Amino acid sequence: MGVTFAEPLALWLLLPTLGLTLLLSRAARHHLSRRRRAVGLALRAAVITALVFALAGLQLALPIDRLTTVFVVDLSDSVGTAGRAAALDFVREAIEDAPDGDRAGIVAFGRQALVERLPGEPQELERIASVPVRNATDVGAALRLAAALFPDETQKRIVLVSDGNDTTGRGQTEAALTAARGVQIETHVVGPGADAAEVVVERVHTPNTARVGEEIEVEATIRSTVAQPATVRLFGDGQPLDSRRVGLVAGTQTVVFRVRAREAGFHTFRVVVEAARDTFAQNDRGDSDTIVKGEPSTLVVAGDAKVAANLVAALKAERQDVDSIVPEALPHDLTSLAAYDSLVLVDAPARRLTRPQMLALQSFTRDLGRGLVMVGGPRSYGAGGYKKTPLEDALPVEMDVRDRQKEPDVALVVVLDRSGSMAACHCNTASRDQGTAIQGVPKVDIGKEAILRAVAAMTPRDQLGVVTFNENAGWAIRTAPLAQVGDVESKIAGITADGQTNIFAGLSEAVDSLEKTVAKRRHVILLTDGWSNQGDYEALLVRMKAAGITLSTVGAGGGSADLLRALAERGGGRYYPAANPAAIPDIFLKETQQVAGQQIVEEAFFPIVTGSSPILKGLDAGLPRLLGYNGTTAKAAAQTVLVTARDDPLLAQWQYGLGRSVAWTSDASGRWARDWVAWGGFNRFFSQLVKWTFPGEETAGIEAEFVADGDRTRLRIRSVESDGTPRDFYETTATMVRPDLTSSVVRLTQVGPGLYEASLGTLDPGAYALRVIQARPGASPLGRTVGLVAQTPAEYRLLGTNERLLAALRAATGGRPVTLPEEVWRHDLRTTSASVELWPPLLLLALLLWPLDVAVRRVSISRRETAAARAWLVERWRELRGPARRTAAVGGMLAAKERAAGGRTRAALLRQEDLGGAEAGAPAQSPAATQGAVPAGPATQAASEPATATVSEPGTSTAAPAGATPAAPSEEDTLARLRDAKRRARR
Repeated sequence: MGVTFAEPLALWLLLPTLGLTLLLSRAARHHLSRRRRAVGLALRAAVITALVFALAGLQLALPIDRLTTVFVVDLSDSVGTAGRAAALDFVREAIEDAPDGDRAGIVAFGRQALVERLPGEPQELERIASVPVRNATDVGAALRLAAALFPDETQKRIVLVSDGNDTTGRGQTEAALTAARGVQIETHVVGPGADAAEVVVERVHTPNTARVGEEIEVEATIRSTVAQPATVRLFGDGQPLDSRRVGLVAGTQTVVFRVRAREAGFHTFRVVVEAARDTFAQNDRGDSDTIVKGEPSTLVVAGDAKVAANLVAALKAERQDVDSIVPEALPHDLTSLAAYDSLVLVDAPARRLTRPQMLALQSFTRDLGRGLVMVGGPRSYGAGGYKKTPLEDALPVEMDVRDRQKEPDVALVVVLDRSGSMAACHCNTASRDQGTAIQGVPKVDIGKEAILRAVAAMTPRDQLGVVTFNENAGWAIRTAPLAQVGDVESKIAGITADGQTNIFAGLSEAVDSLEKTVAKRRHVILLTDGWSNQGDYEALLVRMKAAGITLSTVGAGGGSADLLRALAERGGGRYYPAANPAAIPDIFLKETQQVAGQQIVEEAFFPIVTGSSPILKGLDAGLPRLLGYNGTTAKAAAQTVLVTARDDPLLAQWQYGLGRSVAWTSDASGRWARDWVAWGGFNRFFSQLVKWTFPGEETAGIEAEFVADGDRTRLRIRSVESDGTPRDFYETTATMVRPDLTSSVVRLTQVGPGLYEASLGTLDPGAYALRVIQARPGASPLGRTVGLVAQTPAEYRLLGTNERLLAALRAATGGRPVTLPEEVWRHDLRTTSASVELWPPLLLLALLLWPLDVAVRRVSISRRETAAARAWLVERWRELRGPARRTAAVGGMLAAKERAAGGRTRAALLRQEDLGGAEAGAPAQSPAATQGAVPAGPATQAASEPATATVSEPGTSTAAPAGATPAAPSEEDTLARLRDAKRRARR
């Protein structure tokens, strides 16, 4: 037992404070006696000492011999199922052997540490409910958590139940911190041990790069703890390539495969070992990758092979390696696309591509640094439905035309069938059915919604008209600028379905109206179920062509007649077989966007050169005429090389991420580029256009590697010039494509000369493709594509027991290995102590002493006051022993006055009473007799003995006759005596 201080520095206040108090006491003027000064000074010193000790945190240390043991149990994969069972049995038996008064806690760990049981009274353990992630072993986190659980008032011991294979490398650091807290670490070994049968693929090596046709050597390093036969299989890009039966030896050996590189691109290899005697399957495989280089290759995705034929022939004539596929066959994974240097979309509509395919093309350009080209046509760009798609993000143009001329460009008339057949959903047969049963929303109401969707794509200067027809035609909205039409919704709300069908009447009204407008583009959208064959459509179509009026038709149901298709084809528009009427509003919106946005412009013009580009190299003699193009808008960061007569982009290019993309808004066929197909520079132009998008030359001096940091991985990139000078202060990024083909951009920080790093966290094992880009203001960008491999986690590569680590943990804290459960409860640790805080009683003591200190210095008590107090105490004591009754009320009053006034006051009062009694001839009783007298009646008074009282003063002697009674003082005398007593008391 002893005392300690929580804040010992506060003790330095004690001596200065006491010294200052002593000096002030000696320097002050005192009216107190020496004894009172000494007592007051002692009390003040005691108060100051109590306060300073309270500030210093005085504690009483009491010895304690209780032990708390925290079992830290390894549940990771490396200990195996049998090891986890053995650990549970050991902890269960140890808890059963716990002595009374000791405490037990449990921490379970793998990749992370979890509290299974807080330290407390040992209780029966059936199972460990905590389930940590088991693909790693973090001994450091487990020790840190266990050390934080111990109560202060007990001895502390950690029992680590593990194989010691720490995959993070933080165990020894935490052991040192644990020792500083007074905690001992002891170990109990569990796990399969070094003699367990295990096969591990240590490493798979392939060259970083190879050429097409070259032989690639795949070298696999395999380690086995026992000799046994096994099958070694080789996979390339996920496909089986070769297998071999080998006899494994106890130790390490190498198995070599040879594969011919047949295609350019990024290729992955995996070696898998199959053996009968094995513990973990996670370490039976290894990965590697190789970038195979060949002649530049291009993939053409053609919506129509005949339309793309001229382009494909031109590229092949320029000795380019070209493959051609339909949109549906386009790969949606980067591994397959990586075999090509550029991809060309030729008049392929967006509806024939899935979103995963579009995302793959976007990543193909942005992340892998490859090229993307879009060639125009009636089913390309905005007309092909590419607005708001990933490919619009990748191209240098937007799919709509923003800056059109201010005069009206578009006049649109909607011809809406309101016959009785439009009151219900149409059947999918070609027979007419006028049934009145309505399923869902009537088709005429869907047509109204479609009109509103079309209006949303128009500007206030565009002209709109709505014609409805059954057996007759009528105007719901006369053709006029949209700003003058007013509320379109209210004007078409009254359209109802009834009557017969006369398509010709409705079309005639629309053509009559459009012939009178001055808009450059005049368009009709016809919505009907197609049940009408009357009218001179031939003459009407001739009038439309002469006036430049185009016609698109929408069949409201699956039973639309062939008439609608024929009208659209001859009217220069499009036919939409809307088998699902719910799609009609979207069809109207798309059709209106194509017309109002001028997504297809068919007029003759000569290209205008607005910028220089390698694409036009050697083509300065003049460019032929074109007959049409897709209307688009160039993006702010794009370079526009050629424009049309309307100043719309014809040829635009830009850098997109790591790659390049080009937009050619005209086509490469006889429809718009008829003069170009016959032009001598056709092949060279399109060959240079595609070559511009090819990836640039790889930058030498850029090397990348994965660096293991415990169970985490860091990406390290070294970049040097050809002479070894480090490349410093570059903004360095790496686009990383994972084995599951997802990608992410990693930004690296410079940590040394030419050295850049970034933390990647925990990586899944497998092959990774990285495109490294370094950029700096005033310098050309640097780039290189590399392949890296993340190895199998160390959890499955570290075999046996790491006895060296376990011994280091024990040595850091003075622990020992534990084999028997009862050994964990040895009370051989240094006895600990529990601290009791003493500052509360010290503060209370200071509060009690403080008023005494004030009383000693401020309250003065004379001897007579002390004597009066003593007399009062004696009187109270006598009353408690045997109280006597006073003889008269006057005697009681006199006794009270005597006690208040003191001895002199009492003598003076008695003297005056004696003098007054002598004059009256009545004897006076002594105070004692008066005070102790008992009032008596006549009989008692006669029988009583005479009493004599004598009061003496210096020089005077007075005697009173026996039996005399004092005369009652007058009221004036009594008041005078009280005033005199009060004055004396004040003095």
